[in-house]
Amino acid sequence: MNTTHVIGFGWLCGCAVAGISSAGSLMEVDFPRLVARADLDYDASATRPEEGLPVGNGRMGSLVWTEPTKLRFQINRADAFAVGCNTRSFPRFSTDYASGCGYADINLVNFGGAVFDKPEFRQHLSVYDGLMTAQGNGVTTRVMACSS
Repeated sequence: MNTTHVIGFGWLCGCAVAGISSAGSLMEVDFPRLVARADLDYDASATRPEEGLPVGNGRMGSLVWTEPTKLRFQINRADAFAVGCNTRSFPRFSTDYASGCGYADINLVNFGGAVFDKPEFRQHLSVYDGLMTAQGNGVTTRVMACSS
């Protein structure tokens, strides 16, 4: 089976079948390695908020992106949509994205200017662990969604 053309659940099963042990009686699947194929790595800051890395627990989530001196979050919930028929707050290009329930910025300018800038910048989303890591000039941040 050519697993490169199979997506979704079928792709997962196709890869799992490839992990059958040499004895043929039990499947030994290295789930962290299998899921790591979906990890995301950025070597430069996202230029638009919707390019941020998603971190969530199924009920709440956030897009996480950086600017040279900030770690930015758009906070969302599965059961809430922040714009209704009576709203006067419509998204503006480059300032809002998809009507998040809330926004938070962590300003790191006191750590030495543009901390999330090349050449030290790295941003990684580990899908298996549900962990987003952003590294910059002397700063490492980790974002994880809790289950409760």
